[in-house]
Amino acid sequence: MSDQEIPESVKDYFGYDKVSIFGDGGMPAAPPAPPGSTGRKAGDVAVADAVSKAGTPGIRPGALATKRAVHPTFNSKMRSATEQALFEASMKRSVKANGGTAPYPAAGVFWRGIFVPVWSVVPWAIKRRFVNAASGVKGYSSR
Repeated sequence: MSDQEIPESVKDYFGYDKVSIFGDGGMPAAPPAPPGSTGRKAGDVAVADAVSKAGTPGIRPGALATKRAVHPTFNSKMRSATEQALFEASMKRSVKANGGTAPYPAAGVFWRGIFVPVWSVVPWAIKRRFVNAASGVKGYSSR
């Protein structure tokens, strides 16, 4: 396939000497392979394949995830919700002290209205036990 057969609309993106993400005036991926070489033939086949698929419906490589999305466990959802609520509470305290805009409340009403106030009055010795039990690290001692 020669340069004359590549449609002008896709030439900037699919030329054998262009990196597709750079588009018009992109950096050459490598010096052009000599005519008749295996590299040139492979490039021509790749360009022909890309041009034949341009504008046609259907699934393309990379359009779908390669593995299924991981569904978070109950523990990770709880940990995420508590972290979010505590983060928002600390941001509110910082805004009160230093000025600024309060964060958008993404944590639920329970986490903001019940959990954060209760957690703030729990002594650190008890908090440490909760954190050690809830963390993923087991068997670690700082002593």
